[in-house]
Amino acid sequence: MAIVATLLKDQLRIARISAALSEGHVFAPCDSWHQLLNIAKRSAVGVAVVDPLVKDAGAGHPDPLRELRRTYSAVAIVAYVSIPPASETDLFEYGRLGLDGVAIMDRTDHRHNLRAIVERAVARGLLDPVRRALGDSNPTVRDAVLMAISRAQQRLSPESMARAMGVSRPYLAAQLASQGFPSPQQLIAMGRLIVASRMLEDEKRSANSVAAALDFASASAFRNSCQRYLGASPGEIRERGGACFALAALFQSAGRPAPGLQTAGDRMELAALETR
Repeated sequence: MAIVATLLKDQLRIARISAALSEGHVFAPCDSWHQLLNIAKRSAVGVAVVDPLVKDAGAGHPDPLRELRRTYSAVAIVAYVSIPPASETDLFEYGRLGLDGVAIMDRTDHRHNLRAIVERAVARGLLDPVRRALGDSNPTVRDAVLMAISRAQQRLSPESMARAMGVSRPYLAAQLASQGFPSPQQLIAMGRLIVASRMLEDEKRSANSVAAALDFASASAFRNSCQRYLGASPGEIRERGGACFALAALFQSAGRPAPGLQTAGDRMELAALETR
């Protein structure tokens, strides 16, 4: 079950994030940065939704947001702010710190949009271990693999991928093939399935809801893609490790070791989140 730690200043934002993520998430509400950092230390929190302007003299760090980003890189961090008091300069700083998403109260926090912001942040949380696993790969290949995952919720095509990268489709295909990776079309499909597999790690999330979240034509189309590219049903993907299983399939085709990811099976029960 996906664990979402929250550090927000008002009940309205807490209610909105709870409604947006009502299915398949366990919430760990925090009253301070000290509590949030302790929870991140003791458990595998998937997402932290925070108001960076919350002040906490007892955090133990002069900049607890930076400490959270630096120390717990596997946690996807979404800043949920109101403007004011947050400023345009603050938003720039959040981007510079490498936060995974920003939601603005009464502007971008409608229920479906807020859920999409969080889910995109989780998808980006896959990128650091994938980037490390790619190592010294051809830069075109590295960018293509990362784009296939980070833009899994968009309707990428081989042409739009190549265009975004500033190369031709034949050149992109040739570079991928030279490193043992599949064609652009297959890579895009695998990117969607990697993110879908991450979502399937949540035992309460159905294959139908994953298909809808990633805009597959239908639940049947999603299941067919799972069988075609991963040789497994959504349930089997979940049982075999979710994103770890899907990434292994992609990297195995290129003769590379797969990135190591923590799966939902490694997460602590909610009771273990209680601070002492």
